[in-house]
Amino acid sequence: MFPDTPKTLLDELAREGELDELKWRQFDELYRPAVNSFIRQRFGSLSSEADDIVQTVMVKLIGILRGKRYDGSRTRFRTYLSAIIHNCCLDCLKSINRRREVPLEDFDIDAIVGGTAEPEAVSMLDRQWAEACHAAARRHVLGKFPLDPVHRQVFLDLERGMPIAAVAEKTGIPQPSVRQIKHRILKLIEAFCREYGD
Repeated sequence: MFPDTPKTLLDELAREGELDELKWRQFDELYRPAVNSFIRQRFGSLSSEADDIVQTVMVKLIGILRGKRYDGSRTRFRTYLSAIIHNCCLDCLKSINRRREVPLEDFDIDAIVGGTAEPEAVSMLDRQWAEACHAAARRHVLGKFPLDPVHRQVFLDLERGMPIAAVAEKTGIPQPSVRQIKHRILKLIEAFCREYGD
């Protein structure tokens, strides 16, 4: 389900000539869930608009990549992408005249790419991206990954704060095995998070 490294995909999508539909589909499958998660977590009031914003972000991205306006040697792609998402969300908020949950200032993409952006802005974008990636990876593992249903429920119970002893008693699974189940699912989530990483 997860394609080549993002750097490989970015290079391939930036090549001149006809757009490779397969590579674009791979890129879309890799990034769309995280972009959607970023929007829903950071701009909760835009949840109903999230799909449209994701589409706008993806269209902008392909234009940026094809126009070779992104330089990976100057900034991380996730930072650049976070700024694009943020600005698309601001545009949407302005267009529907909703009260916003975030500061009014747009992230200056040129400053981020040029390395002159305020460190706090870059740090905030990185943190938001990491949170969005974790949420998307968690949804993928718990919703689409072929987990044993009992193991999924064990993880959800522990996540909700149920004590290990109570989960063990409820399921009939020994406590050490309950811990192993939690650890294994967390590792799966971390692995999918890394797919969205640098």
